[in-house]
Amino acid sequence: MRRRIIFMCNALDDVTRIKRGISTDSPAASKKIILLCKALRLDGVRIIILSMGRGGGISEWRNFSGRVHRVNGVPVIYLPFTTIPLLSQLLSSSGLMFAIFKLRLRFFTHLIYYNRTVAFLPSLLISTVLGYSNTLDLEDGEVRNKKSIKTIARVGLVSRLFDKFCNKALLACSALSAFTSIRPTLCYYGTIPTLPMAPRFQHKNLTVLMSGTLCHDTGCDLLIDAIRILRQSDEPWVRNVRFEITGKGESLDRLNFLASETAHPIVIVHGRLSDLGYLSVLNRADVGLSLKLNKGPFANTTFPSKVIEYAANGILVLTTDISDVRKVLGDGATYLNLDEPSELIKLIKNITLDSQRSLDRSLVGYNAVKNICLPKLSGKRLSEFIFGTASS
Repeated sequence: MRRRIIFMCNALDDVTRIKRGISTDSPAASKKIILLCKALRLDGVRIIILSMGRGGGISEWRNFSGRVHRVNGVPVIYLPFTTIPLLSQLLSSSGLMFAIFKLRLRFFTHLIYYNRTVAFLPSLLISTVLGYSNTLDLEDGEVRNKKSIKTIARVGLVSRLFDKFCNKALLACSALSAFTSIRPTLCYYGTIPTLPMAPRFQHKNLTVLMSGTLCHDTGCDLLIDAIRILRQSDEPWVRNVRFEITGKGESLDRLNFLASETAHPIVIVHGRLSDLGYLSVLNRADVGLSLKLNKGPFANTTFPSKVIEYAANGILVLTTDISDVRKVLGDGATYLNLDEPSELIKLIKNITLDSQRSLDRSLVGYNAVKNICLPKLSGKRLSEFIFGTASS
C-alpha cells in the first residue's frame, strides 16, 4: 500500500494569503513545510497539506470558502475561514476533524502536526481514535518568560496532550528534545531548493540582507545600533556596504527611519515581499544576517531556518552562535559570539575587506547544507523515520 501522509499546519501561498488579506503568517514556516513535502514526494510518499489558511488582525468580518490548490506541485487543502471571533476557531477545528475523517477513508495513515497548536487538539484526539500514526513537528520551544501562570498552565496541558498522543517527533534543533517527552526524535533542519547558485562577491559594493521577523530578539536593535555607529565613522570601506531589509515586525519603523536618511551605509527597507520579490533580493545578496541574540529567548528554542536558505544560495551566513547552527554549517559561516554592535561591525568590516576569503567561506557553507539538506537525502531520511524505525 502506498505511504500516505497528511501535514496539518497553517501554511499559505501568496495567492491565498493576499486573497484572504492575511499578514500574520510566517513565510519561512510555509516555505519549510512545502520543501519538506516535496522531499517526501521524491521518496514516493503521497502527501497532502491540510492548512487552516487563517490569520489574525483582520479588522473587518469576512468569510472565505475552502479551496484545493497546488503549491510547487504539492496539493494543499485550504479550509474555509471566517474572521468572526469564536466562530473562526470553531470553523477551523471542525474543518480539520472532518477532513482527516474523509482522508482516512482514502487510506491516509499518518499525520504530521506543525507545532502544538490549540486548534489541532480535537483533531489530535480524533486521529488517534481513527488509527492514525501521529508525528509532531516541533519548531519552537515554549518561551515562558513574561507569561501569566494561567497561560503557562494552558501551554503545559497542550504540551502533555501532544506528547501523549504523538509517537514520534521532528525537531528543529537538538535542544528541543528537552521540551517534549516524545521518543524517538529526528532533527530536521530543512530542505534546500534545487536552484542554480547565483555568483556572490562579484562587485565592489557588498549587499547585506536581513529578513524575517524584525524585532529586538532577532537582532534588529543590534543591527540598528551598528548602522548608527557606522554612519558616524569616516572609514572608506563603509561606503561600499548596503543593507537590504525584508520582513515585518516591531522594529520596522526604526529601520524605515534609517532608510530615510541620506548616509552611508545605505539602508533599503522592503517590508513584506511576495515570494518572487524576495527571491529577487536574495539573488543579489552577498551576506545574510541571522542575529537571534546569543543570550535571547530563542537561542536554544528553535533553529534559524534562514541560515539554510542563505547557505543554499551561496550567500555567506553571518550568524550568532546559537542552536545547532555551528553543527550544521561548521566553518561555512561567520559567527557573532557577543551581542554587541562593535563586534558585529568588526565582522562586517573583515568580510568587506577580504572578499576572497568570504567567498571561500560561503562555498564551505554551501557544500555543508548540500550534504544534509538535498531533497532526495532529506526525503529518504524523513520517510525512513516516519514509516520505519530510524531515529537520532
